[in-house]
Amino acid sequence: MSGSSPRPGSEAVSSSIESVAAAAVDLALSILRHGTDGRRTYKTDRDFATTTDYAIEDAVRTFLTRETPEFGFLGEERGAEGSTERLWCLDPIDGTTNFTRGIPNFGVSLALVEDGKPTFGTIALPMHRERYVTRGSAAYLNDKRLQVSATSELHEAVVTMGDFATGAGSTEKNRRRLATIGRLANGVGRVRMLGSAATDLAWLAAGRLDAVLIDANRTWDVAAGVALATAAGATITHSDGSLYSLVGPDLIAAAPRVHRILLDTVEA
Repeated sequence: MSGSSPRPGSEAVSSSIESVAAAAVDLALSILRHGTDGRRTYKTDRDFATTTDYAIEDAVRTFLTRETPEFGFLGEERGAEGSTERLWCLDPIDGTTNFTRGIPNFGVSLALVEDGKPTFGTIALPMHRERYVTRGSAAYLNDKRLQVSATSELHEAVVTMGDFATGAGSTEKNRRRLATIGRLANGVGRVRMLGSAATDLAWLAAGRLDAVLIDANRTWDVAAGVALATAAGATITHSDGSLYSLVGPDLIAAAPRVHRILLDTVEA
């Protein structure tokens, strides 16, 4: 695609986007396999990136800038450059703490965001040997088309929560999150905290989870997963029930049959 400026929409352009993204994720996974380095750079009192996070982001940024110079780029570790209307968004290792401890719930998360909306997403969970991708209006796992669960009863729902906050303001944020968990614990089937938004949203798309609650909304954490979950049929809003946006404060994504009930529980 280098040197061209197509607008996504046609089948051919969508295929090109997927091919470039697949090559970028392959590059990221090769660094994970052959150059893992857990040395830490702390961003808050308890949140850190590793040397491998930076190595992946730098390599993928260079590759995508060469292959799609018309797109901007936003990475978790080094920020944004180029177009803000059409940009790649990368979390080089979503679930860095899990990665450093040998916990298998971590992955590479890459999305294309156009005019503030995720229009393409792919997530690789290497320890699970899973590659998720959107194709048109559908979501796939290793070429199997996905559909969110048909769960309709809250007492049967498996719900994940995003991580607790760190850094400035974390005490109040975590008080709110604990209160939400308390409300959920009295109604849902099970509450889980997996430590990776990419894993949460990919597994929602695959029907393994029934809902994902994240009391934060960082674009690199969620953009690819939002694209996947939406394509698999999830309903996604903010906790007040308003239409979801990447610039909003939080995220509730769920199978449609449990979303409204869950929203009422959280709002209570």
